[in-house]
Amino acid sequence: MLLLAAHMLLLFAGCNDDDNGDSKETLASIVAETVNYSTTTNCITTQGSRGVTYAAVIADQGEEVWCSFALNEQVTEMRGEAGDPVYLYMDQNRMGEDRTARIDLTFSDGYAASFTMTQRSSGSTITYDYERSWGEQPFYLENSDFIYKTYYTTLTTTEYVTGGYKRNYSICYDCEKHVSRWVAYPVHYCYTTPSGGRTDAWSYDPNNQPPAIPREYQQYILKGYGSYGYDRGHMLASATRYNNDATNEMTFYATNMMPQASRFNQGIWGTLEGKEREWGPDRQKIDGKFINYDTLYVVTGTHFATDKTIGNQNGPIAVPSHCWKVMLRQRSNENRQISEFGADELKAIGFLFTNDTAGAGMSLRDAACTVREIEQLTGFTFFGKLDPAVAAELKSREPDMSQWPGLLGS
Repeated sequence: MLLLAAHMLLLFAGCNDDDNGDSKETLASIVAETVNYSTTTNCITTQGSRGVTYAAVIADQGEEVWCSFALNEQVTEMRGEAGDPVYLYMDQNRMGEDRTARIDLTFSDGYAASFTMTQRSSGSTITYDYERSWGEQPFYLENSDFIYKTYYTTLTTTEYVTGGYKRNYSICYDCEKHVSRWVAYPVHYCYTTPSGGRTDAWSYDPNNQPPAIPREYQQYILKGYGSYGYDRGHMLASATRYNNDATNEMTFYATNMMPQASRFNQGIWGTLEGKEREWGPDRQKIDGKFINYDTLYVVTGTHFATDKTIGNQNGPIAVPSHCWKVMLRQRSNENRQISEFGADELKAIGFLFTNDTAGAGMSLRDAACTVREIEQLTGFTFFGKLDPAVAAELKSREPDMSQWPGLLGS
């Protein structure tokens, strides 16, 4: 987890630059200069002309060795080609003081760069990137295997909405299981109104936004899972991000994928994804302008009741025993923060499926449940931006099928 101040800006160099041009300015940039005490990964991006190489060294990290270029071993020197990322691996800082490491890079064309990274102390007051006023964000759950991250995008302006730099989705990524525990996102027509389409841009998270999730922690998804009977299942559906190609491409990151039983993924799960878009706000014109505030807030997640895995180039991928969704929205179209609404002004619902043939045979009505049931199963807590009493009532309330169009007959 990174300090919000660490960079809510677009970084100029991706961790995997596929430009085949022979001439390119040599540059390097660290993803986050300041990181939280529990952050264990960071990344320095590089770029340069073909044939340019670099040497990197952790020149100073104080008396204690806590920063390395390799996972689970102390490596303080490395070499690479311009365009390759420089991953940094850190121990958690359980000390009472901040600590710093200096990383120097020297390129074969004469360019040089030096970065000082600060890791905050365990007692410091920290603003996490995921701690926002967003209605979809679950509470933070401490786990050394988890990396929390928000992907940002620049939406295209259409006749319906003004674009700009906005969140795309957030994740709680489990490095041990190689699958996100949850993906949280808003559903609104500013994201779904197409000026792009499905890109099929299957790829790793390129780590051009903080924090870094090293490739060895991610799934290899450039090809399907093989003969296991599982699809590369989107947690945030591709069709929910058709505003432009760049926004859609992020939905094909490995960090947004989970192994889903093929019949389940292509059947009732796809039906629920379509309903999700339908339950987002409609385009309504008020005084000549399209104005809608009734965003649908969604968390899509996984649960692991078994130790089942499938093989993968980057190591075994845990197969979810269950797939679930939690949804929240206001009943009207009022320009107020979600935290300002009472329980009678909001509606919420959960859906829980087994990730198998039995799950494929479930109806949406069969899968509908309270949000509290999802919390009890997963250990995650939702609706953190609501008044606690409002959240408690909503999460325990049995779903009213009539409030979710099309659910009664499904």
